[in-house]
Amino acid sequence: MSSKTEISNMALSHLGVGYEIQNIETEQSQEATACRRYYDIALQTTLTDYPWPFAIVTSALALIEEDPNEEWGYSYRYPSDCLHALRMLSGYRNDTHDSKVPFKISKDSAGKIIYSDIENAELEYTSLVEDPQFYPSDFELALSYKIAFLIAPRITAGDPFGLRAEASRQYDIAVSNAKRNASNEEQPDILPDSSLIKGRE
Repeated sequence: MSSKTEISNMALSHLGVGYEIQNIETEQSQEATACRRYYDIALQTTLTDYPWPFAIVTSALALIEEDPNEEWGYSYRYPSDCLHALRMLSGYRNDTHDSKVPFKISKDSAGKIIYSDIENAELEYTSLVEDPQFYPSDFELALSYKIAFLIAPRITAGDPFGLRAEASRQYDIAVSNAKRNASNEEQPDILPDSSLIKGRE
């Protein structure tokens, strides 16, 4: 089971730094300070760069009011743990252009809201997962490269060897591998042939 400290030490190792942080929460070393400063933004960015299956949540939205304005039928409270709204559930596992449910993100005096025209709306979204015990290994690797990318200029005295660019490249590779791993763990519906294909039979 990894921890914030272990993931941060992975990031340092990507930059060729031999020093290891003992406790990212309390240590005052330059390495710990840099990782602590960028850890949360790296985590949120990595989570939103790809719909990681372990972070996907489906939740019924809390209604604020009906007919909130002249354009939308309902307004709902944006979930407090939502990082990125993916889709409103439509009743179809594989949405087509016609079945997708339109929605719009906005805000009011209490925070972010979601406008939609459907009653009893349910949202599929990427949630903020802060406990590393839930991270699969491919996510840990991607997150460590994102942290390395962000801290490189400070830790490497201006990044004279281009380690920041290499961390960015490795991050892209890690996310690409994660997408492949995720696709191998699911069995999507077999969609029917299109009318064009049927017409040629």
